Amino acid sequence: MFHECICLGLPSLAGYSLPEALVKARELGFQSVMSLPGGPNAKHSLGPFPTLGYDDPAGRGQLQGLLDGFARVSIHQAWDQDWQGWIDCAKLVGAQVVAVHAGICQGDPSEWLAATARHWRVVGDYAQAHGIRVGIENEGGARDTYLRLIREVDHPAVGATIDLGHCAYFVEVTAQPDLGRRVGLLNQTISDVLTELGDRVVAVHAHNVRVADWRDHRSVVSGAIDMAQAFRGLAQIGFRGSIDIELEEPDMEQACAETGACLDALCRSVLG
Repeated sequence: MFHECICLGLPSLAGYSLPEALVKARELGFQSVMSLPGGPNAKHSLGPFPTLGYDDPAGRGQLQGLLDGFARVSIHQAWDQDWQGWIDCAKLVGAQVVAVHAGICQGDPSEWLAATARHWRVVGDYAQAHGIRVGIENEGGARDTYLRLIREVDHPAVGATIDLGHCAYFVEVTAQPDLGRRVGLLNQTISDVLTELGDRVVAVHAHNVRVADWRDHRSVVSGAIDMAQAFRGLAQIGFRGSIDIELEEPDMEQACAETGACLDALCRSVLG
């Protein structure tokens, strides 16, 4: 079995039902899983994917039984605004962290930062009351604006979810036209972000970026991101949280299995 810190994101298994995806996760060697609570637009380039269905009251009572035996469960926000529901779902299934999207600054950065930080502090209060931590996930935009947001929220229940693949979409990275130099810049950016945020990093999303078209959510075994370097950065900050796999690969089972094996080896050899 893979290290318990490695959570297979159920969106990686598009077309599966929730029970089928949980069975397949175990078959592939995963002790831990990540899922959206439910909500609208639960689909990506490969089609609809399974969620926990928390938004269906009839199914909530079955969730704990379905998830029995998994070492960890991580929650990714649904594609709605029901942040209380995301946190309530996390509490129900025993998750420790809910990953939420930071958004991308539009307009004046100072105004955006002030308003967004206020919002996440309110969310943090609710999460703290329920024993949950919130990890604000990078999406793109300016790297320094994202780092400022994490610092300005300044709430004990709110930290950072570092999405390794999404680091490829920081404007400081995409502005580099030379692909070879962009790859180097991406890996340095990941290292710098981890060092800057330190123990504020509460979760990681793992997937790679295909160099040719700069597309993320690829298997980690090849691509622009040097996973060993990223894990050394995680080790330096003492990271012990969950590492959630997020893939959109047509050969779903093979990609999940090889990604799990790669991350397992890095967890055991680098994180200890």
